Amino acid sequence: MGIYYPESKVEVKGFMAAHYDALLDFATFGRYPLFIEKSIRLMGIRPTDRILDLGTGTGRNACLMAKYLSGKGELIGIDISQEMISQFKKKCANFPNVKIIHARVDQSLPFSKEEFDKVFISFVLHGFPQNVREVIIKSVFEVLKINGSLFILDYNEFSYDEMPFYLRVPFKLIECPYAFDFIERDWKQILANHKFGGFEEFFFFKNYVRLLKAKKLDGNKENRVRIAIPTNDGINIFQGMLGRAKEMFIYEIKEGMQCKLIEKRNNSYANTTQHLKTLDVYELLRDCAFIISGNIGKKGIKRLQERGMKLFFRKGNMQEALINIIKEKTQN
Repeated sequence: MGIYYPESKVEVKGFMAAHYDALLDFATFGRYPLFIEKSIRLMGIRPTDRILDLGTGTGRNACLMAKYLSGKGELIGIDISQEMISQFKKKCANFPNVKIIHARVDQSLPFSKEEFDKVFISFVLHGFPQNVREVIIKSVFEVLKINGSLFILDYNEFSYDEMPFYLRVPFKLIECPYAFDFIERDWKQILANHKFGGFEEFFFFKNYVRLLKAKKLDGNKENRVRIAIPTNDGINIFQGMLGRAKEMFIYEIKEGMQCKLIEKRNNSYANTTQHLKTLDVYELLRDCAFIISGNIGKKGIKRLQERGMKLFFRKGNMQEALINIIKEKTQN
Protein backbone atom coordinates (compact mmCIF):
# COMPACT_ATOMS: atom_id res chain seq x y z
CA MET A 1 0.00 0.00 0.00
CA GLY A 2 1.84 3.05 -1.22
CA ILE A 3 4.82 3.83 1.00
CA TYR A 4 4.36 0.58 2.97
CA TYR A 5 4.45 -1.74 -0.07
CA PRO A 6 6.05 0.10 -3.01
CA GLU A 7 5.37 -2.75 -5.45
CA SER A 8 1.66 -2.87 -4.64
CA LYS A 9 -1.03 -1.07 -6.61
CA VAL A 10 -3.74 -1.38 -3.99
CA GLU A 11 -3.49 2.23 -2.85
CA VAL A 12 -4.25 4.75 -5.57
CA LYS A 13 -3.65 8.50 -5.49
CA GLY A 14 -4.11 11.66 -7.49
CA PHE A 15 -5.95 11.39 -10.80
CA MET A 16 -6.68 7.66 -10.37
CA ALA A 17 -8.17 8.18 -6.93
CA ALA A 18 -10.30 11.13 -8.08
CA HIS A 19 -11.74 9.17 -11.03
CA TYR A 20 -11.49 5.66 -9.62
CA ASP A 21 -15.08 4.53 -10.25
CA ALA A 22 -15.15 5.88 -13.79
CA LEU A 23 -11.83 4.21 -14.62
CA LEU A 24 -13.11 0.92 -13.21
CA ASP A 25 -16.21 1.11 -15.41
CA PHE A 26 -14.05 1.90 -18.43
CA ALA A 27 -11.63 -0.96 -17.76
CA THR A 28 -14.52 -3.46 -17.57
CA PHE A 29 -16.34 -2.05 -20.63
CA GLY A 30 -19.19 -0.84 -18.43
CA ARG A 31 -19.79 -4.25 -16.83
CA TYR A 32 -18.61 -3.39 -13.33
CA PRO A 33 -21.91 -1.96 -11.95
CA LEU A 34 -23.91 -5.11 -12.76
CA PHE A 35 -21.06 -7.35 -11.63
CA ILE A 36 -20.71 -5.71 -8.20
CA GLU A 37 -24.48 -5.55 -7.69
CA LYS A 38 -24.74 -9.29 -8.32
CA SER A 39 -21.77 -10.01 -6.05
CA ILE A 40 -23.30 -8.08 -3.18
CA ARG A 41 -26.69 -9.71 -3.74
CA LEU A 42 -24.99 -13.11 -3.39
CA MET A 43 -23.77 -12.12 0.08
CA GLY A 44 -27.27 -12.63 1.48
CA ILE A 45 -27.13 -9.51 3.66
CA ARG A 46 -29.71 -9.44 6.45
CA PRO A 47 -31.29 -6.17 7.64
CA THR A 48 -29.61 -6.34 11.05
CA ASP A 49 -26.14 -7.39 9.90
CA ARG A 50 -23.00 -5.63 11.08
CA ILE A 51 -20.63 -5.51 8.11
CA LEU A 52 -16.95 -4.61 7.89
CA ASP A 53 -15.69 -3.47 4.47
CA LEU A 54 -11.89 -3.67 4.29
CA GLY A 55 -10.21 -1.36 1.78
CA THR A 56 -13.62 0.19 1.18
CA GLY A 57 -12.43 2.78 -1.36
CA THR A 58 -14.90 5.34 -2.69
CA GLY A 59 -17.88 3.85 -0.88
CA ARG A 60 -19.55 2.61 -4.04
CA ASN A 61 -19.77 -0.96 -2.75
CA ALA A 62 -20.65 0.16 0.75
CA CYS A 63 -23.68 2.09 -0.51
CA LEU A 64 -24.94 -1.00 -2.33
CA MET A 65 -24.56 -3.11 0.81
CA ALA A 66 -26.22 -0.45 2.96
CA LYS A 67 -29.41 -0.68 0.90
CA TYR A 68 -30.01 -4.13 2.39
CA LEU A 69 -29.63 -2.91 5.97
CA SER A 70 -32.31 -1.63 8.32
CA GLY A 71 -31.75 1.00 11.00
CA LYS A 72 -30.51 -1.79 13.25
CA GLY A 73 -27.78 -2.83 10.83
CA GLU A 74 -24.42 -1.11 10.42
CA LEU A 75 -21.56 -0.97 7.96
CA ILE A 76 -18.06 0.21 8.81
CA GLY A 77 -15.49 0.80 6.10
CA ILE A 78 -11.73 0.97 6.53
CA ASP A 79 -9.35 2.69 4.14
CA ILE A 80 -5.90 4.25 4.31
CA SER A 81 -6.40 6.85 1.56
CA GLN A 82 -7.76 10.24 2.59
CA GLU A 83 -8.80 10.84 -1.04
CA MET A 84 -10.93 7.70 -0.96
CA ILE A 85 -12.33 8.57 2.46
CA SER A 86 -13.51 11.95 1.17
CA GLN A 87 -15.38 10.28 -1.70
CA PHE A 88 -16.80 7.65 0.65
CA LYS A 89 -18.29 10.30 2.94
CA LYS A 90 -19.98 12.07 0.02
CA LYS A 91 -21.38 8.88 -1.53
CA CYS A 92 -22.64 7.43 1.76
CA ALA A 93 -23.94 10.68 3.26
CA ASN A 94 -27.55 9.47 3.07
CA PHE A 95 -26.84 6.34 5.09
CA PRO A 96 -26.58 7.25 8.80
CA ASN A 97 -25.63 3.66 9.72
CA VAL A 98 -22.57 3.69 7.41
CA LYS A 99 -19.22 4.91 8.76
CA ILE A 100 -15.59 4.95 7.67
CA ILE A 101 -12.37 4.72 9.67
CA HIS A 102 -8.94 5.86 8.54
CA ALA A 103 -6.77 2.82 9.28
CA ARG A 104 -4.54 0.15 7.75
CA VAL A 105 -6.12 -3.21 6.99
CA ASP A 106 -2.78 -4.99 7.36
CA GLN A 107 -2.60 -4.37 11.12
CA SER A 108 -4.73 -5.45 14.06
CA LEU A 109 -8.25 -4.19 13.44
CA PRO A 110 -9.59 -1.64 15.96
CA PHE A 111 -12.64 -3.69 16.99
CA SER A 112 -13.72 -6.11 19.66
CA LYS A 113 -13.71 -9.86 19.17
CA GLU A 114 -16.71 -11.36 17.36
CA GLU A 115 -18.20 -7.97 16.49
CA PHE A 116 -19.26 -8.48 12.85
CA ASP A 117 -21.62 -10.79 10.97
CA LYS A 118 -19.89 -10.29 7.62
CA VAL A 119 -16.53 -9.03 6.38
CA PHE A 120 -16.11 -7.96 2.75
CA ILE A 121 -12.78 -7.37 1.00
CA SER A 122 -12.82 -6.53 -2.70
CA PHE A 123 -9.71 -6.59 -4.91
CA VAL A 124 -7.44 -5.70 -2.01
CA LEU A 125 -6.00 -8.96 -0.73
CA HIS A 126 -4.03 -9.72 -3.90
CA GLY A 127 -2.08 -6.48 -3.47
CA PHE A 128 -0.13 -7.67 -0.42
CA PRO A 129 2.73 -10.12 0.19
CA GLN A 130 1.52 -13.50 1.45
CA ASN A 131 2.69 -13.01 5.03
CA VAL A 132 0.62 -9.82 5.21
CA ARG A 133 -2.42 -11.54 3.72
CA GLU A 134 -2.16 -14.10 6.52
CA VAL A 135 -2.18 -11.28 9.09
CA ILE A 136 -5.33 -9.84 7.50
CA ILE A 137 -7.09 -13.23 7.51
CA LYS A 138 -6.17 -13.75 11.17
CA SER A 139 -7.52 -10.30 12.09
CA VAL A 140 -10.74 -10.98 10.21
CA PHE A 141 -11.22 -14.24 12.10
CA GLU A 142 -10.90 -12.37 15.39
CA VAL A 143 -13.59 -9.76 14.63
CA LEU A 144 -16.08 -12.14 12.98
CA LYS A 145 -18.82 -13.76 15.00
CA ILE A 146 -18.89 -17.56 15.08
CA ASN A 147 -20.62 -18.68 11.86
CA GLY A 148 -20.05 -15.19 10.47
CA SER A 149 -18.88 -14.98 6.85
CA LEU A 150 -15.83 -13.58 5.09
CA PHE A 151 -16.36 -12.62 1.45
CA ILE A 152 -13.27 -12.26 -0.73
CA LEU A 153 -14.02 -10.72 -4.12
CA ASP A 154 -10.80 -11.00 -6.07
CA TYR A 155 -8.97 -12.97 -8.74
CA ASN A 156 -9.69 -16.67 -8.95
CA GLU A 157 -6.92 -19.28 -8.98
CA PHE A 158 -5.56 -19.72 -12.52
CA SER A 159 -2.38 -20.09 -14.52
CA TYR A 160 -1.07 -16.84 -15.98
CA ASP A 161 0.79 -18.76 -18.70
CA GLU A 162 -2.45 -20.37 -19.87
CA MET A 163 -4.35 -17.09 -20.18
CA PRO A 164 -5.17 -15.91 -23.71
CA PHE A 165 -2.59 -13.46 -25.03
CA TYR A 166 -5.12 -10.59 -25.12
CA LEU A 167 -5.67 -11.04 -21.36
CA ARG A 168 -2.08 -11.76 -20.33
CA VAL A 169 -0.82 -8.43 -21.64
CA PRO A 170 -3.25 -6.16 -19.72
CA PHE A 171 -2.92 -8.30 -16.58
CA LYS A 172 0.86 -7.84 -16.64
CA LEU A 173 0.57 -4.12 -17.32
CA ILE A 174 -2.10 -3.40 -14.73
CA GLU A 175 -1.25 -5.73 -11.87
CA CYS A 176 1.51 -5.68 -9.27
CA PRO A 177 3.94 -8.61 -8.70
CA TYR A 178 1.94 -9.76 -5.66
CA ALA A 179 -1.05 -10.59 -7.88
CA PHE A 180 0.94 -13.24 -9.75
CA ASP A 181 1.60 -14.99 -6.47
CA PHE A 182 -2.03 -14.61 -5.35
CA ILE A 183 -3.54 -16.45 -8.33
CA GLU A 184 -1.34 -19.51 -7.76
CA ARG A 185 -2.41 -20.16 -4.17
CA ASP A 186 -5.12 -22.49 -2.86
CA TRP A 187 -7.21 -19.98 -0.94
CA LYS A 188 -9.72 -22.45 0.44
CA GLN A 189 -6.86 -24.41 2.01
CA ILE A 190 -5.28 -21.22 3.37
CA LEU A 191 -8.59 -20.19 4.92
CA ALA A 192 -9.14 -23.71 6.27
CA ASN A 193 -5.77 -23.41 8.03
CA HIS A 194 -7.20 -20.33 9.77
CA LYS A 195 -10.32 -22.26 10.92
CA PHE A 196 -12.66 -21.16 8.14
CA GLY A 197 -14.94 -23.60 6.31
CA GLY A 198 -18.33 -23.91 4.61
CA PHE A 199 -16.91 -22.53 1.39
CA GLU A 200 -19.06 -21.24 -1.46
CA GLU A 201 -17.76 -19.89 -4.77
CA PHE A 202 -19.29 -17.68 -7.45
CA PHE A 203 -17.40 -16.97 -10.67
CA PHE A 204 -17.33 -14.02 -13.07
CA PHE A 205 -15.49 -12.80 -16.17
CA LYS A 206 -14.83 -16.27 -17.65
CA ASN A 207 -13.88 -17.61 -14.20
CA TYR A 208 -10.94 -15.22 -13.76
CA VAL A 209 -12.76 -13.47 -10.91
CA ARG A 210 -14.35 -15.17 -7.91
CA LEU A 211 -16.48 -14.28 -4.92
CA LEU A 212 -15.29 -16.72 -2.25
CA LYS A 213 -17.42 -17.10 0.87
CA ALA A 214 -15.87 -18.65 3.97
CA LYS A 215 -17.58 -19.21 7.30
CA LYS A 216 -15.85 -18.81 10.66
CA LEU A 217 -16.04 -22.18 12.37
CA ASP A 218 -16.50 -22.71 16.07
CA GLY A 219 -13.12 -23.99 17.23
CA ASN A 220 -14.74 -25.53 20.31
CA LYS A 221 -17.01 -27.79 18.27
CA GLU A 222 -16.12 -30.92 16.39
CA ASN A 223 -15.83 -30.32 12.65
CA ARG A 224 -18.74 -31.85 10.71
CA VAL A 225 -19.37 -32.29 7.00
CA ARG A 226 -22.81 -32.78 5.46
CA ILE A 227 -23.63 -35.05 2.52
CA ALA A 228 -26.91 -34.95 0.58
CA ILE A 229 -28.39 -37.99 -1.19
CA PRO A 230 -31.55 -37.78 -3.36
CA THR A 231 -34.01 -40.65 -2.93
CA ASN A 232 -37.62 -41.63 -3.58
CA ASP A 233 -37.81 -44.70 -1.34
CA GLY A 234 -35.40 -43.87 1.50
CA ILE A 235 -33.20 -46.84 0.55
CA ASN A 236 -31.72 -46.34 -2.89
CA ILE A 237 -30.10 -43.38 -4.63
CA PHE A 238 -32.57 -41.73 -7.02
CA GLN A 239 -31.38 -42.47 -10.57
CA GLY A 240 -33.24 -39.68 -12.34
CA MET A 241 -32.16 -36.05 -12.47
CA LEU A 242 -31.18 -34.71 -9.06
CA GLY A 243 -33.93 -32.07 -9.02
CA ARG A 244 -36.71 -34.64 -9.56
CA ALA A 245 -36.07 -36.66 -6.39
CA LYS A 246 -38.87 -36.46 -3.81
CA GLU A 247 -36.56 -36.30 -0.80
CA MET A 248 -33.01 -35.37 0.13
CA PHE A 249 -31.47 -37.40 2.95
CA ILE A 250 -28.85 -35.36 4.81
CA TYR A 251 -26.01 -37.23 6.50
CA GLU A 252 -23.39 -35.73 8.76
CA ILE A 253 -19.83 -37.01 8.93
CA LYS A 254 -17.89 -36.11 12.05
CA GLU A 255 -14.15 -36.20 12.50
CA GLY A 256 -13.21 -39.85 12.72
CA MET A 257 -15.57 -40.54 9.79
CA GLN A 258 -18.62 -41.40 11.89
CA CYS A 259 -21.73 -41.06 9.74
CA LYS A 260 -25.26 -40.24 10.91
CA LEU A 261 -28.57 -39.43 9.20
CA ILE A 262 -29.64 -36.08 10.67
CA GLU A 263 -32.45 -34.85 8.44
CA LYS A 264 -34.89 -35.68 5.63
CA ARG A 265 -35.84 -32.74 3.42
CA ASN A 266 -38.80 -32.72 1.04
CA ASN A 267 -37.93 -31.44 -2.43
CA SER A 268 -40.72 -29.03 -3.35
CA TYR A 269 -39.16 -28.60 -6.82
CA ALA A 270 -39.50 -32.28 -7.80
CA ASN A 271 -42.45 -31.75 -10.17
CA THR A 272 -41.52 -28.34 -11.53
CA THR A 273 -39.89 -27.73 -14.91
CA GLN A 274 -38.36 -24.28 -14.48
CA HIS A 275 -35.14 -23.58 -16.35
CA LEU A 276 -32.93 -23.10 -13.29
CA LYS A 277 -34.19 -25.99 -11.15
CA THR A 278 -30.63 -26.88 -10.09
CA LEU A 279 -30.21 -23.47 -8.47
CA ASP A 280 -33.39 -24.03 -6.45
CA VAL A 281 -32.12 -27.44 -5.35
CA TYR A 282 -28.81 -25.81 -4.44
CA GLU A 283 -30.63 -23.49 -2.05
CA LEU A 284 -32.17 -26.59 -0.47
CA LEU A 285 -28.73 -28.17 -0.03
CA ARG A 286 -26.45 -25.15 0.38
CA ASP A 287 -25.20 -26.30 3.80
CA CYS A 288 -23.93 -29.58 2.29
CA ALA A 289 -20.38 -30.02 1.05
CA PHE A 290 -21.05 -33.21 -0.96
CA ILE A 291 -23.84 -34.64 -3.10
CA ILE A 292 -24.15 -38.32 -4.01
CA SER A 293 -26.44 -38.51 -7.03
CA GLY A 294 -27.44 -40.81 -9.84
CA ASN A 295 -27.75 -38.16 -12.53
CA ILE A 296 -27.20 -34.40 -12.93
CA GLY A 297 -27.33 -32.48 -16.21
CA LYS A 298 -24.14 -30.89 -17.57
CA LYS A 299 -25.31 -27.36 -16.76
CA GLY A 300 -26.39 -28.47 -13.30
CA ILE A 301 -22.99 -30.04 -12.63
CA LYS A 302 -21.27 -26.79 -13.56
CA ARG A 303 -23.60 -24.68 -11.41
CA LEU A 304 -23.12 -26.89 -8.37
CA GLN A 305 -19.34 -27.10 -8.78
CA GLU A 306 -19.14 -23.32 -9.15
CA ARG A 307 -20.66 -23.13 -5.69
CA GLY A 308 -17.96 -25.33 -4.22
CA MET A 309 -19.89 -28.61 -3.98
CA LYS A 310 -18.18 -31.97 -4.56
CA LEU A 311 -20.25 -34.42 -6.62
CA PHE A 312 -20.18 -38.23 -6.57
CA PHE A 313 -22.19 -40.32 -9.03
CA ARG A 314 -23.35 -43.67 -7.69
CA LYS A 315 -26.14 -46.25 -8.09
CA GLY A 316 -27.92 -48.55 -5.69
CA ASN A 317 -28.14 -48.56 -1.92
CA MET A 318 -27.49 -45.23 -0.20
CA GLN A 319 -25.74 -46.68 2.85
CA GLU A 320 -23.37 -48.80 0.76
CA ALA A 321 -22.46 -45.85 -1.47
CA LEU A 322 -21.89 -43.65 1.56
CA ILE A 323 -19.60 -46.20 3.24
CA ASN A 324 -17.60 -46.75 0.05
CA ILE A 325 -17.07 -43.03 -0.53
CA ILE A 326 -15.93 -42.50 3.07
CA LYS A 327 -13.45 -45.36 2.66
CA GLU A 328 -12.16 -43.84 -0.58
CA LYS A 329 -11.62 -40.45 1.07
CA THR A 330 -9.82 -41.90 4.10
CA GLN A 331 -7.47 -43.89 1.86
CA ASN A 332 -6.53 -40.85 -0.30
